[in-house]
Amino acid sequence: MTRLSHDLAARRPYLTPDFSDAEYDRRLHAVRAGMAAAGLDALVVYCGPASYASVRWLTNYQPIGGNTFAVIREDGGITVTTDGVLHAEPMHSMVWTCRAADLRCAAGPVYGGAPEEVATLAAAAAGTARRVGLAGSLAIPQRFYAALAADLPGLVPADSVVANARMIKSAEEIDAMEQSGKIADAAFEAVFAALAPGVADTDVAAAAVAAMLRRGAIESFRTCVVAGPLAGLKHSYPRGHILAAGEMVFLDLGASFKGYCSDTSRTCTIGPPARRDAADLLAVSAEIYAAGMAEMRPGRTVDDVAQALLRVVRGSRWEPDFYPGGFGHGVGLDLFEAPGGLFAGSTAELRPGMTLAYEPMVVVEGLGTGVIEDTVLITETGHRLLTNSPHRREAGA
Repeated sequence: MTRLSHDLAARRPYLTPDFSDAEYDRRLHAVRAGMAAAGLDALVVYCGPASYASVRWLTNYQPIGGNTFAVIREDGGITVTTDGVLHAEPMHSMVWTCRAADLRCAAGPVYGGAPEEVATLAAAAAGTARRVGLAGSLAIPQRFYAALAADLPGLVPADSVVANARMIKSAEEIDAMEQSGKIADAAFEAVFAALAPGVADTDVAAAAVAAMLRRGAIESFRTCVVAGPLAGLKHSYPRGHILAAGEMVFLDLGASFKGYCSDTSRTCTIGPPARRDAADLLAVSAEIYAAGMAEMRPGRTVDDVAQALLRVVRGSRWEPDFYPGGFGHGVGLDLFEAPGGLFAGSTAELRPGMTLAYEPMVVVEGLGTGVIEDTVLITETGHRLLTNSPHRREAGA
C-alpha cells in the first residue's frame, strides 16, 4: 500500500516525543496496574474523531483523522492500529509521531479498504488473551465492536482503566498544563486589549487565537466572545456582532499546548464600569468563586464545593439562575475528562494531581453570565491556579 516505510526505524528521524522515556514507562505501568486490578490479560483502547487523547497519552501518536486502537498486552507489548491515513500513505499522516514500535496501518473505507479492518488488526494484536478490556466502549462504532467481539469473546468494558490512569497528572503533565495556562492568560491580555465599542467580536477572538499560535499552542475549543442578549445564554461563538458600550460580554477560551488543555472564562462590560444589575451579577460571581475555591483541597468532595456555592446564593435573587448541576469538569488532554463533571451530589473526592476547570456560574437570560473560571491543580495541601488572569477588567473604557 505504501511507498514510504513507516516502521520505527523510518519514523525515528522525525519522532520528537512530547514526553520523556520515563514518563512513557510510567503511563504504561499505570495502565498495566489497572489491568491487573481488573483481571485483564489485554486492553484495547479505541479512539475516534471525538477524541484521540488516550492514544496520544499512551503512545505520543497524534492522529489527524479516522480510527485508532492501542492494544496493551499483559506481557508488556503494545500495538497501534490505525486507518487515519491520507492518500493511503501513512507517512503523510502523522504516524511518525507514534513511539510504539508495532504500528499497523489500514487503508480504511476512504481508500477502498474494509471498514472494519482497523478493528480486525487490533483483535489480532491481542493475540491469545482470554479476558480483554475495551476502553472507549461508549464511543466505538457498532461495526468495530462487532469485529472485536467476534475474535475476542472475553471482551468486557474497561473505560475506567485508562480514565483513572490519566486522572492524576504527573510532574511532566502538570508542566505542560502550566504552559497551557500561561498561554491562555496571554490570550486574555490580547482579548482585553482588543475589546472596545465598535469592534467586531470576530476581531476580538482573532486576537486571542493569534496570541496562542505565536506561543506554540492552538485553541482547546472555539473561542467564545458573546455580547449583547446572547451573553445571557453563555456559550456562543463570534458572528460579526459589533460591540456596543454598556453591553455585558462573556469570554471563554483555552489553549492547547502539547495537547494539554486550559479552560478559563471572564465576564465584563464594554465601555463604562458595570452598574446596577450588571455590577451585582459580577459581584456575586466573584463571591461564589471564592466560596467554592476555599473548599478546593485534598479530601474534600465535589459536593462539599457545591454546598459552599449554594450557601452563597440560597435565598438570594440569584438562586434561580445559579447552576449547581454543572460548575466545572476534569480537564487535561481532553477538555472533559475524569473525575468528570462537577455537580451537587457528586461524591468524587479531590486528590492531589487532579486538574479541574472550575466555573461556578449565575446565568441570567437577557442580562449576562456571571462567571469566573480557572484551571485548577489540586496539590498536597490545597490548590494552585494554572490560569490566573485578573478577575475584573474594564474593557474599552
